[in-house]
Amino acid sequence: MKIGIDAKWYFDGNPSGKVVIRNLIKEIYEIDDQNEIFIILDKKFKEEHFPFEKSNIKLIYVWSGVNLLSNVFLLPIVLAKYKLDVCIFQYFAPPISNFKTIVYIHDIIFKTHPKYFTLKERIYFSPMKFLARRTDGIVTVSKYVLDRIKQFNFCNNETKLMVVYNGISNKYMPKNFYSVENLEQIKMKYSLPERFLLYVGRLNERKNILSLLVSLNYIEDKSIKMVLCGKYDWKMFNLPEKIKELGLIDRVLLLGYISDEDLHIIYSLASIFCYVSFEEGFGLPPLESLASGVPVVVSNTSSLSEVCGDAGIYCNPYNPQDIAEKINLVLLDDKLREKKIKTGLKRSKDFNWNHSAKALLLFCEQICES
Repeated sequence: MKIGIDAKWYFDGNPSGKVVIRNLIKEIYEIDDQNEIFIILDKKFKEEHFPFEKSNIKLIYVWSGVNLLSNVFLLPIVLAKYKLDVCIFQYFAPPISNFKTIVYIHDIIFKTHPKYFTLKERIYFSPMKFLARRTDGIVTVSKYVLDRIKQFNFCNNETKLMVVYNGISNKYMPKNFYSVENLEQIKMKYSLPERFLLYVGRLNERKNILSLLVSLNYIEDKSIKMVLCGKYDWKMFNLPEKIKELGLIDRVLLLGYISDEDLHIIYSLASIFCYVSFEEGFGLPPLESLASGVPVVVSNTSSLSEVCGDAGIYCNPYNPQDIAEKINLVLLDDKLREKKIKTGLKRSKDFNWNHSAKALLLFCEQICES
């Protein structure tokens, strides 16, 4: 087969999408010597080194100023000469092409929870449903999103739906796998306390940062701190001001964006990972925490129970006292903590990028044969 993969987010894209693209391409590079793989990249990164070179891998650089316009109007023309059998697109697939199309829909939160999006964003995403109904296949990242795709009628034939779970990189490990020197270096670099609660992700309303902060006042251990890692997103309150207003200046550490090289070590140092988001399509950070040997307190909503399974400790994200109660459980019960760490490590092994890549390639084959 000749398979095209829309990888315009490889060098620069939304955080979760970039993680998915990078890991899938790495695995496809390692396991596939039979198919011709055409990797579609953003032309503004043409001078950047692309690390996966092999005779069956071809690179195609295109304009990617607006993903929707690039996918719908430009790529069918650019790709026509390569005589592809199938091409995988991110979010938007062209309605007309000389090859079969698969659209990768990571979530449809703009539809299920429009209040978390600007009017401009909602208008931008609105063609997704029309385009998805005209594709040959739809891939999504969880059964939860698959059910929402059905609910909002994004698909006119359920046989063309496929769930391909995200995986977990083997760089996420418990802290006993790191040297004492590495651990101490990261502690010093970011002024991390010995014990802390951790959140990693974008800082926006949907991630429910406010309830997480308020819950600190109900936690019995008044010495434990909260470490927040991530970039500010739209519709976010003034975080430093809110921390001051809540009387939490000495209990909250804002680290901003953290590089991948440091982040996996920070994960391993946390006492508990807290992810009380209102809505998720998948939820990679809790999975990364489980692989790092850290118990997770997560929302009892959306896809998080599907991802964390019996390793998660679930709370009502709308109730800061319940969030605190679940955190207290882990802080005060060593047996529960050890049980959840052990269960979490086992659970994280169920999510493997190698399996994800194989499932995606198999789906391409099925679409081409259908």
